[in-house]
Amino acid sequence: MLDFLTYMAQEVAMIGEKIAIRRKHLGWSQTELAQRIGIAPSRISEFESGLKTDCTLSTAKRLARALGCSIDYLADTWDEGEEPAEAATPAPGRAATRRGRPRRAAPAAPASARG
Repeated sequence: MLDFLTYMAQEVAMIGEKIAIRRKHLGWSQTELAQRIGIAPSRISEFESGLKTDCTLSTAKRLARALGCSIDYLADTWDEGEEPAEAATPAPGRAATRRGRPRRAAPAAPASARG
């Protein structure tokens, strides 16, 4: 369990380091970055120091866009030499199907509204 916690702490620190590296490369302060993406400056500090480990997808997108990089870069989930995986396609002769439960039919309009 300790190895996993150590690993996670290193991963969080890496994301924070990447945010700091990109921000500094652009010549921005933590406050400037925070203003550009609409969050409190203290959150940027917490991300960079590793104190804040959770982030919504919306915040991650705004961070990546402002910093001019991808979410994959920040999270280090993409290897430079790695080719993107092929998108899943349905088997030949078979149309893509909707997953999940079927949608309910819209309720019928009352007789008085039908005209």
